[in-house]
Amino acid sequence: MLTSPLASLAGWSWSRSIATDLPKALGTVFPPSAAATPGPGASPASQQWAVQGSGPATALRFAATGRWHHAQAGSSVHWIWGSAADIALFPALRTRLPLGNPLIAMRFEDGLDAPGEKGEPKGVTRGTDVDLGVGPVMVSAITVLAFAPAAPSLDSIGVLRYLRDALNAAAATSGAPTWQEFVDAFALVEQPLRILEPGGSPATARSITLGGSGAAVVLQAAHLGDALTALGVSRANLASGSTLDVAQGELVVAATSDAPFPSGVVSLTPFTSHVTVAPLDAWFAPQGSAALQRFTRGNTVVPFADGAATFRDMFGELEAAVAAGAQGAFYVTGYSLQHDAILGPVTGSNAPRTVLEIATAMGAAGGDARFLALQMLQLDPGWVRTVETTAALAGMLLSIGAGVATIFQDDQSPDQMSFFLHSQAIAWALMVESASIDSLLESFELNRDAIEALHALPGVEAHLDPVDADVLDNPHRAVSDLINLALPAQRNFNVFHQKIQVVRNATGIHAYCGGIDLNANRTQDREHASRGPFHDVHARVNGLAAGELATTFIERWRNVSRTTLAIDTPGALAGLPVGGPDVVQVARTYYGAVPGSGRGFTDFAPNGERTILDTLLQAIGRARRHIFIEDQYLTPPAEFAFALAAAAARVSGPLVVIVPSTTDQPFGLTRRQEFIQQMRETWGDRFKVGILRKRFSRTQTTFASAKGRLWLTADQGAADADNVVEIGPVNRLPDAPFWLVVDGEAMRAYQKVPGYTSATGARYYVDRAEDTSLFNKDRGSPRASHKAGAAVVTGMFPSVYVHSKMVLIDDAFASIGSANCNRRGYYSDGECNIFAMREAVADGEDNWIRDLRVELWAEHLGVTEEYGRVALRDPVACLPLFDRKFTTGNRFTPVDAQPYSTDFELATEFVDTTKAIGGVAMIATFVAGIGAMLAGTESDAIFDTVVDPGSQVE
Repeated sequence: MLTSPLASLAGWSWSRSIATDLPKALGTVFPPSAAATPGPGASPASQQWAVQGSGPATALRFAATGRWHHAQAGSSVHWIWGSAADIALFPALRTRLPLGNPLIAMRFEDGLDAPGEKGEPKGVTRGTDVDLGVGPVMVSAITVLAFAPAAPSLDSIGVLRYLRDALNAAAATSGAPTWQEFVDAFALVEQPLRILEPGGSPATARSITLGGSGAAVVLQAAHLGDALTALGVSRANLASGSTLDVAQGELVVAATSDAPFPSGVVSLTPFTSHVTVAPLDAWFAPQGSAALQRFTRGNTVVPFADGAATFRDMFGELEAAVAAGAQGAFYVTGYSLQHDAILGPVTGSNAPRTVLEIATAMGAAGGDARFLALQMLQLDPGWVRTVETTAALAGMLLSIGAGVATIFQDDQSPDQMSFFLHSQAIAWALMVESASIDSLLESFELNRDAIEALHALPGVEAHLDPVDADVLDNPHRAVSDLINLALPAQRNFNVFHQKIQVVRNATGIHAYCGGIDLNANRTQDREHASRGPFHDVHARVNGLAAGELATTFIERWRNVSRTTLAIDTPGALAGLPVGGPDVVQVARTYYGAVPGSGRGFTDFAPNGERTILDTLLQAIGRARRHIFIEDQYLTPPAEFAFALAAAAARVSGPLVVIVPSTTDQPFGLTRRQEFIQQMRETWGDRFKVGILRKRFSRTQTTFASAKGRLWLTADQGAADADNVVEIGPVNRLPDAPFWLVVDGEAMRAYQKVPGYTSATGARYYVDRAEDTSLFNKDRGSPRASHKAGAAVVTGMFPSVYVHSKMVLIDDAFASIGSANCNRRGYYSDGECNIFAMREAVADGEDNWIRDLRVELWAEHLGVTEEYGRVALRDPVACLPLFDRKFTTGNRFTPVDAQPYSTDFELATEFVDTTKAIGGVAMIATFVAGIGAMLAGTESDAIFDTVVDPGSQVE
């Protein structure tokens, strides 16, 4: 029988000079104090379970104190567990420990352990005699560990950081506290009953009632969220079976660490440490659609990081839909649709793996296969086809569809981020395929081939779906010569951008929503091993919200077809499951037309919709712990930027933002940088914004002329002024910009030195060391001298293209959908997002919102999922991991470390290398030159009118 060692702890003391010695893998997150001696290294895997929060092998509970003591099976390893609330009276801990009552564990090993049992010695205190009930023994090690299954957004790393700082502060002000003082405080403190916001901060201005019959009491800031203090009762006064009403008639999600309480009436136990509560109307904005509810309960949401997981799940359901015969259905809305791309996983069978194969099989089986895809062209029948008008219109259409330019762009040159390069690539591709003005413009209709192929299948129907907005509906429209040149041909620059897939099979309706189109470039996993790395987020929804995603498809279908959908019949959406754990709002954006114009979606969104933005604004206003955003553009309207800046004063933790290296939005770079600077000014060092960059990759000979060996053709010095490099042979060099490595030093060649000619080599201006923003002398690439003849390797550091449109808040709220963070996404294009909260809020081990954040951060930070589940659970404590060096495997690279060529530099190079040509080729060349032309006085007009228009819903 083990005996509690509490009575013998008086001789144990805390010292700031002693290391905490967590497993080596966690050392970067929770390093020892400055004066500490580093610990001996990682513990055996069998000893790391406590950090991960697994259960003990054997346990003994002390009835008098409510604390726990147990021994690990097979060894003499002892533990004491207590609650953080128990030590709230210890000096400095009340203000430093977070709320939520995480468990604290003290682990020690006695000297009788055999070396094979205890593994490597470890600990913070050695050489102390302690009576464990079997006589005095020498303590070989003692370590303070913790985990927090009952604490929202908090794990062992965070607890240890708070505990270490608190004890150090106490030692600095009142001498080294003894463990006996620590233990004595246990007996003096009554565990509070905290009412918490989803982010873990104390709730205020919330009415609560004990037992459902007493008078309501309003929580004040001074209560620190403690319901017992507010109610004027102690735990001893709580009768068995007591309840606490935290809803007071509101619709809420509420939970303890043990269970959710959807009604808001919580059943209390002697060990209930906290109740997390969130009023749903405060998080979800009013619904803009009469056909959709503000939110629905009982749904199940399954998120997917990247396309491989999405398609694996979707094609599994589609196989079952084909097998369901006439009951099977597949409905798709997409921005881009590739009917013949292999998307489904290899299953070892003859299962269909392309959209075309699925549609063929479903049509043959009598099922319902229906497709809607973006229509780009809406040409005025009477427009006059001239070279100038065609070129101007092509430039405008290119502004809308810049996102598709990456399929033509050299994916080994991710630093090329200007509209000019997009237009150059597409223009020449169009030129090759086009023999006339009409064929050139038709090339912009990217979905035509897919829609025609699908529509030709028996039993299948597919349509291009236009938006009928007019430039007059955009309050930001501006006048410019180029715009005026294009308007007689086309006056609409808005599109449908929703990415919804609905599958019906024998098990029910499965709806998908997010950023993923049915395209070949989406079939990737967390490794992003392809030559065009692409990251996205999608989700599957089951329940009433799946029916609302189906309704969104039905509404659009009725606008373009007279065919009745199988899912649009009486009772087709009845009987959807309602037992799931998630509350979901289906939210949309639809443009608002000028009143009285006759335009707009009069059947289902007569005034337009902006529910996506409205809910995001409310959710950002409720954030308290952290905000995580992934977005393709990040050029938000003013009201979104203002809300995010204002949140800095309320949120205790970080704002983390992931964006692509290329803005992929003509003239969006300056606007993105302005927004980033605004966030830096308000969030300070809590703001982490970056791109995802992979390891060095050789330039591809299919996209560049580099082949064979390269070398320096002149000496290069190491001084700050030595920023020109000469490389040869000339016929083997790639186009700038590119990276080169010489004798281990990485440099970035960003421009050829003009006017220099040599038979042996070409000269380039280069960034070196800290000027590259990616390397410096501490990051593996110091300046060095190099001799002529030194070998040169050229290549790139490819970035992962971030296409996702996602917001996660406090591990309690998720937004996944198609709406980018710009005016199109929030005001004028056709968009659809799902917003979700859990009935269990942020509590529990099955929190998929927290798990999604952890999975994504592990992917972005270049760490294993297993490590991420431990080290990234706390979004605040793990923040130093974002500052790890790129050279150590961290994919997250600060956005400032993204060198790029300016539009001016690229335009100058283009002018130097192109010649005047005629006919369709002239149009293509002119389109390619539009980027340079618009970089002057017309860029703002083009951006506001064509690139990122608004509508009357603003």
